[in-house]
Amino acid sequence: MGEHAATGLEKWLLDKTGKDIYFWNFQVLMFFTLFEVGAVFFEVIPGTDIRITRFMVWAILIGVGIIKGYGIAAYFMHLRGDPRIYTRTALFPVLFVLLMMWGIGLSNPEAITELPSWCTPDWDYATNR
Repeated sequence: MGEHAATGLEKWLLDKTGKDIYFWNFQVLMFFTLFEVGAVFFEVIPGTDIRITRFMVWAILIGVGIIKGYGIAAYFMHLRGDPRIYTRTALFPVLFVLLMMWGIGLSNPEAITELPSWCTPDWDYATNR
């Protein structure tokens, strides 16, 4: 599927399992997607009394998002092993995402608790379906 030869981890996975790196990357992405859904869905960690706070949810979502972003960029966008200028070009829009997060979330005194109406979901619709 890829235009480069399998080396290192890619070759080892292919030799041991018969599945290429795209299959395993997809499996990892699905695992972390379930982890994200669980972080948002559960109010306590299953099997414990540990409450999942908003900070924990944000930390999980951001951390897992970085891992998933690397998996997508490295393997599906074929940036792993390419010249660094391609990676820098692909990551340039991250600057605008960070500016948006700063402009909406961090510069607002109420941060995420009192966002403008255009930036919040219709909670009545979400809870009264």
